[in-house]
Amino acid sequence: MVIGLKGLGTACSALSWLLPGAPACPAPAPLPPSTAAPPLTSTADPPSRCGADVARAITEQLARAPKGRFVPPDTLSYDGGAEVITFRPPSCGPARRRVEHDCDEDGVLDNAVCLYDRRAFEGSRQAIKAPGTRRLNGTGIIMSVKNERPFVFFVKRNRNDGGTCFPREGGYGNVSGVGDQRWVNAHPSLRECPVP
Repeated sequence: MVIGLKGLGTACSALSWLLPGAPACPAPAPLPPSTAAPPLTSTADPPSRCGADVARAITEQLARAPKGRFVPPDTLSYDGGAEVITFRPPSCGPARRRVEHDCDEDGVLDNAVCLYDRRAFEGSRQAIKAPGTRRLNGTGIIMSVKNERPFVFFVKRNRNDGGTCFPREGGYGNVSGVGDQRWVNAHPSLRECPVP
């Protein structure tokens, strides 16, 4: 079986730990440091399942959207920080986040919306920090939303869709009907959701 990873050997390295006696992985082609997936550093100790799953998730994400910049130990940043994806696979356990400050932990107060791929603000998190309409780089299912901005935020199926509106400074631990939507609009001119 051949697995094409566009030069990223992380999955091959992880599989060599899981399958004793597997043939050695070919040396990967060097990548610019800004897009390199996290290395599995130790050859003496196998990586933890959490570490291997984070490396795999980052490798898969870079294959889908290669312009991400890796920020150790578990984050990809797109467009100079306009969208930041922090990976937290189920094998890493609960995130133990403080929901009321989770989107602000990078010091950008009142200026982020976070989309989580698990309920109750758990799992991997996409933080959207730029206003306006944009296509999400991450492709995980949206299960919960936290809007730390002072204006409303729309999750949309396409650029021109009206979208589902989330009020300012609101959190929704379980959302339905937006899980497959891949466009967002952080709308700085709107302080309240439009009345239908």
